[in-house]
Amino acid sequence: GEVEVAPQWTFRLLHCPAKLQPVDQRLEVTVATPLELVHNARLLDRVRRFLDVLGESERAELAQLVRQQAESLREVTLESVLARRKSTDVQLRLAAPRLILPQDLSSPDTGVLVLDMGAISLASMVAQGGETAAAAAADASAEGSGDGPEWLYDRFALSISSIQVILSPSKASLRAAPERAHYLVYELGVDVGLQRCILPPSSHAFNHVVVSGSLSEASSQSLHLQLSPEQLRMAAAILESLQSGTAEPAGEAGVPAALAAEGADLPAGAQPLATIERTRARFLVQRVRLSLVGREGAPLASLHAGGIELTAHRDMSGQGAHFRLDELYVDDRTAADPLRSRLVESNPSRASAGGGPEESSLVQLQYLRSAAGAADELHVRFNRLHLEWNPATITALLAFFRSPAAGAAAAAPPDAASLGAPAAAAAAAAAA
Repeated sequence: GEVEVAPQWTFRLLHCPAKLQPVDQRLEVTVATPLELVHNARLLDRVRRFLDVLGESERAELAQLVRQQAESLREVTLESVLARRKSTDVQLRLAAPRLILPQDLSSPDTGVLVLDMGAISLASMVAQGGETAAAAAADASAEGSGDGPEWLYDRFALSISSIQVILSPSKASLRAAPERAHYLVYELGVDVGLQRCILPPSSHAFNHVVVSGSLSEASSQSLHLQLSPEQLRMAAAILESLQSGTAEPAGEAGVPAALAAEGADLPAGAQPLATIERTRARFLVQRVRLSLVGREGAPLASLHAGGIELTAHRDMSGQGAHFRLDELYVDDRTAADPLRSRLVESNPSRASAGGGPEESSLVQLQYLRSAAGAADELHVRFNRLHLEWNPATITALLAFFRSPAAGAAAAAPPDAASLGAPAAAAAAAAAA
């Protein structure tokens, strides 16, 4: 008999009856099987050249039409814009594609770097109730800054689960179940919230785009990476092969031609339309752990970092970014004495200090750039950092990170005068 095959792609669009549902229509998309995309720099460059059919003058005309359309939107009242707005409940469930980066396309036994995005789900967040068009327009016209009322935003929840990064010595071993030793990143999840104002950017003073993200609870809010000298060498070779691809041609100031033509006919002092959108973004990485493994699989060192936060904003006054790292410590996994295993520790007395995040964070960086042409500002705050010197471990770490550059040839070990007698003995033992 015939075998029934489950559909791999499913699309569903429903139009909801007026006044019976909080949305006008629902869209559901499901992709059951992931696609595999193999990176080929030459092929991608040929496709880009094939699609790049517009000349410089056509791009300038297209940019002018976009600006004219934006000017016409400003003449329409906010109330009429909101009255004509249609809302859609979006539900996407995708088996995300796998991006395969081979070291050598012509060799079947070449090493490959696989970026597996796992499963992606995107869901719109429909607000219960709502405001009339006149009331929402009044909210937008009111003086204020920061995030606007909830009714003025389309909101989405993006979840990416089971993200994996695999470094396999060959495609054949990749097709089989990859060994745990081949994983660089294992089972990572990310949650992202997206908000975009439904009004034209120039009609209000609120943040137009708001993005916030963090590691998901499904992955224990932790990013765990494991790296060996062989993996480091293979990853460096793959990245070097990617950089050898053809670069996109640039304009006079190093800007890609497609972007250089977009603002070619702008008046003096004018800015592209995208710069007027007020944007706020924040991403938090709760915990990171990097494990370094020696050639025989023996643990070498582990790095732990916590409270990594990056925020950025852009508005009419300028743009800025802020970076924060709360804690950092490095453990020597080769030390027999647990009391001497800590190589690096940030602010060891922070528990008794009783200060807030401003006082206890290890590093804080703030960069501000003014749109008025004023000088850029960079503010740096660095807290206490405790370092423990272990010559033998330092020698092993130097050998670990020197391996990609050294290639097959072994680099000359440091002498006793630079790292001490124990380091020289360890280096001589490694070279033997």
